[in-house]
Amino acid sequence: MLLIADVRLDARRQAVRGPLAPLLASLSAELEPLLARELHVPREKALLSRAGGRCERDGASLEFDPFSPTSHRCPACGAVYSGALHDRAWITWYQLWLAERAVHGALFHALTGDARYATLARDILRAYADAYLGYPNRDNVLGPTRPFFSTYLESIWLLQLCVAADLVQFGGDKATADLVRERVVAPSAELIGGFNEGRSNRQVWNNAALLASALLLGDANRADALVRVKTGVSDHLSHALLPDGTWCEGDNYHQFAMRGLWYAVTMCDANGLVLAGAQTRAFDRGVAATFAAALPDFTFPSRKDSQYAVSLRQWRFAELAELGFARSRDEHLAGELARCYEPGVERGDTGRSRSTADAERNTASSLLTRADLGWRALLHALPELPPLDAAEPRSIHLTGQGIAVFRRPGQVFVALDYGQSGAGHGHPDRLNVLLAQGQTRWLDDLGTGSYVERTLHWYRSSLAHNAPFVNGHSQRSADGALTAYDERGDLGWVEAQFVDDDIRLTRTLVVTPRYIVDELAWAPAPGATPRIQSDSDDPWIDLPWHVNAEPEGMVLEPADVSGSGGLEDGFDFARDWTTAVLPPGETFRLRATDGVRQLSLAVFTKGKATLCRAAGPGQPASTKAPFYMVRLHGAQGRVRSVVAWDPSAKAEFDGEFVRVVSSATSDVHSRTTAGWRVEVTADRAAKAIDLAGRVAPGPRRVDVASPAPLRLTRRDKQVGGWWSDMSESQRQSLTVLDLGEKNYRRSEVAWSDAGCPTASVAIAASVAGVEVFVDVRAPGQRFAAAGAENPFDNEHADTMGAGIQVYIGTGHGRAAFMLVPELDGDTVRVRQIPGSMGTPVVARWRPRDGGYELHVLCANGHLNTFTLAVVINDAVQGRDRRRGQLVMSDAAGEFVYLRGDREDDAKSPHFEVGT
Repeated sequence: MLLIADVRLDARRQAVRGPLAPLLASLSAELEPLLARELHVPREKALLSRAGGRCERDGASLEFDPFSPTSHRCPACGAVYSGALHDRAWITWYQLWLAERAVHGALFHALTGDARYATLARDILRAYADAYLGYPNRDNVLGPTRPFFSTYLESIWLLQLCVAADLVQFGGDKATADLVRERVVAPSAELIGGFNEGRSNRQVWNNAALLASALLLGDANRADALVRVKTGVSDHLSHALLPDGTWCEGDNYHQFAMRGLWYAVTMCDANGLVLAGAQTRAFDRGVAATFAAALPDFTFPSRKDSQYAVSLRQWRFAELAELGFARSRDEHLAGELARCYEPGVERGDTGRSRSTADAERNTASSLLTRADLGWRALLHALPELPPLDAAEPRSIHLTGQGIAVFRRPGQVFVALDYGQSGAGHGHPDRLNVLLAQGQTRWLDDLGTGSYVERTLHWYRSSLAHNAPFVNGHSQRSADGALTAYDERGDLGWVEAQFVDDDIRLTRTLVVTPRYIVDELAWAPAPGATPRIQSDSDDPWIDLPWHVNAEPEGMVLEPADVSGSGGLEDGFDFARDWTTAVLPPGETFRLRATDGVRQLSLAVFTKGKATLCRAAGPGQPASTKAPFYMVRLHGAQGRVRSVVAWDPSAKAEFDGEFVRVVSSATSDVHSRTTAGWRVEVTADRAAKAIDLAGRVAPGPRRVDVASPAPLRLTRRDKQVGGWWSDMSESQRQSLTVLDLGEKNYRRSEVAWSDAGCPTASVAIAASVAGVEVFVDVRAPGQRFAAAGAENPFDNEHADTMGAGIQVYIGTGHGRAAFMLVPELDGDTVRVRQIPGSMGTPVVARWRPRDGGYELHVLCANGHLNTFTLAVVINDAVQGRDRRRGQLVMSDAAGEFVYLRGDREDDAKSPHFEVGT
């Protein structure tokens, strides 16, 4: 069978009649309501929308009740919602839930022989065999899919159906299994196999579904290839899992990816597909790493695109720990299971009866027992666990992920998140500081927001983190680098660097049992190319502190505080700014309280600085969370801070020394050539502790040679006119790019199926600026109306229709704008894309047979060099979303999903203008 060798099934039958009987009984009881009802399989495709499945009052996700397709309750306020958008959001979860119940039925029949379960599994499988090809593969958000809106959801769904069909066949119903192979497995696998998502968590599930499909279809060669190919199972185990065992995209997606990898590794074990020893060890290490950086309240840090404050005391996480422990007997997993099962925790609704396969629907913390685990534990958990010991969590340095966690007495958690950026799910928060004390989150990371709400851009800003950034612009997407780490007893330090714009930021944390010394230094980075130009000669550095505190001896006055204007720079979401100028060389102090706990923050800088206070979206986004920000000026400088949870600690700054006096000790901190020295005086005894652990800098970046620039001759006047009206000699005097199949970013529709859209883009330079002529040959284009709303996600409504995006990069910045033709004349609506530099734009258009023409003048004046990207959106009647895009670069293998109005400059052609 797919997940277990046939010969092992007898032993599992004995286990579920013995120690695992309570688990089988509880899972079986949850299946009874479905057995008592007529089977319902939706005929509509699931839909992702901004309103569907969310409370309009507080933004909370509505409860999923598998037996309530048209009435949906908010768990926060109790409001009940109905309507097509909510119903189609419900379909997403129901399809996954029902597919998993097919597994339950088939598995319970295999373990107990009860014919009712076999009938349920058969009915679900045959219903899907009848329905699958009727779902339209259209208007998807992320990859091709029929029942859903994203490929990875279909992968999770298909994987469940493969496991169910495999078990049904094992139970003697080959006819049903053959029907599912023909009508669901083969066509779904073909669809999923055409969309590869690289080393993302989603591709883990695509791989698992494709592997299950190949094995169920009897294609051993295909199964082996899925394990070996680039971005296959082996590749994910070797590269997407980092050397410390963590998944590259953050804690939330670590959990998600590890569950998908469990399927793949288990299928390999059961079907003779050999993985290298290093790869299986990487998997085992990854399961244990799940809990390594847990906060004191037993939640995982809300880093990157993680959901906020997710408890690890959930049945799904406990089951993964059980499955991992059955493989490795890892002592860390034993300790985490002890915490999952420890008494004294309040018992709540685990949510297992509403489980939607392996798609995330997190619930509140609850006391758990082994009877709360999932169906996979029936096949692979140990029949009985040995005695478990909930060991005290320890400090840990996850070098692959790039996060140093220091744990101190009193359930104190301090971390510097410096390293791996997290790719598409990363946040611009290198050198971010976290501090928690028991249940109190003093310096927090708010994680992510709803993927369909505009506030998502706040959570993806540097301003929303305790991380420094340059010139009011969120950090670029890049990794930080460790420069020092050492821990000696109850003292430890970590230092790391990040280069942003042309500034090298260096942050140092020294962690003691009562406080942190924090130093941020900045200076020009040798050889770095500026990404942003500031309005003044000197840059400024912003350092947020997300703490709800009050200033001591200082009055802040209302003021306007701005950043660089980008949507993901965060300033659009911050409200109620007040500021105070900080006199150079003086210390300012903040103080926060939470019940009996207190936190003090003392900050000192010799340079020009401004203290700012504002409020931004909290968790949930409907709430407001106050924060502070220090704005520091100058090409280089340093700011030192002491953050103390000991109420008696008092910080003083004297030249190169930091002195912290408390009721227990008097400590003097200073830098040394080798590292950091702490001179501790306690009970009239003095000692010096030297923290070392310097790390050699990594290899220097090697710039890849750019293609030769395209040449333009500057004209004395504009070319004007229309491309199709030009003579051949006029056309030859312009630089022309013809765009076709190799330039098409597709959706679920390939270029040929989209009617073979093409375009010509011609570029000229004159004393007035850069002229671009676009001749689009794609009939039936649909343009978004001015003021239109996008009901589906947080992208601008213009991106749902046809039109043209233009990006011009110069040494002074990047101008980006979207051009949408208006239907009542030759007017073109011009919208500057947030975060870009403003530039005068004049545009007009005209329709023509089979398409349209557009002429735009970017009045930049005498540009000598620039990059230019022109993106032509292909959207037609009968679709809600774009069908594809024509771009100026080779787009083979690229997809249009999730691109909005963003474009990477890396592949933009480079132009030089001569006389």
